[in-house]
Amino acid sequence: MYWCSRVFFTIILLITLGGLPLLAEDTPMDDQRRQALENGEILMDLKQHPITKVYLPTGQCLVEGTVQEVWWIITDFDSFDEFLPNVVYYRPVCWEDDRLLVDCKAKVAFLNFEYRLSYIIDEDSHTTYWFYVSGPIRDSQGYWRAEPYDDTHVLVTYTTTLDVGRAMPGFIEKMLAKSTFPDIFKSLRQRLSELRQAGGVKKPKLPPRPAINGGDL
Repeated sequence: MYWCSRVFFTIILLITLGGLPLLAEDTPMDDQRRQALENGEILMDLKQHPITKVYLPTGQCLVEGTVQEVWWIITDFDSFDEFLPNVVYYRPVCWEDDRLLVDCKAKVAFLNFEYRLSYIIDEDSHTTYWFYVSGPIRDSQGYWRAEPYDDTHVLVTYTTTLDVGRAMPGFIEKMLAKSTFPDIFKSLRQRLSELRQAGGVKKPKLPPRPAINGGDL
């Protein structure tokens, strides 16, 4: 019997679905879900694809702060290693075709992987989408999204895929998804709290966008 050929990365924690791009979609917000969020719960939907049998987590929680504060944290790539587990580094490189190229190194199941991602930085919707470019993995894509919830909280949604093409039993994939995914949100909450205590969240410095028709984007 062959092991499943996909392995979950414990920070970037989803397996790709046939190379199809992931786009931020609204999660139905019924009264029960709203109450759970307001009680401080980190909600994670975990469903098995009927064809690929891959488990697909998408997490959501409320974070105390402003959309701007959360946005600056999730676009501060140089600081990902300071609060996101198993990230060795994320290094913005340059803009190409209006996407930000980012070199990444992460530890996956005791192995280090270096690869490059391409980011769409959508400031209007406070969403970052990323897509696999190159490196010794098969695919990676996903998104962060920050939305206003009430006067003091932000609704944060996170989902991502990483198919590294290495063997791992399916039951371990499922265990990693359930146990590790919520840590990402806990780290985000803690990061925002610590930065506030240290004087506030600062706007990250990204590579300048290339000029178009003599002007900056």
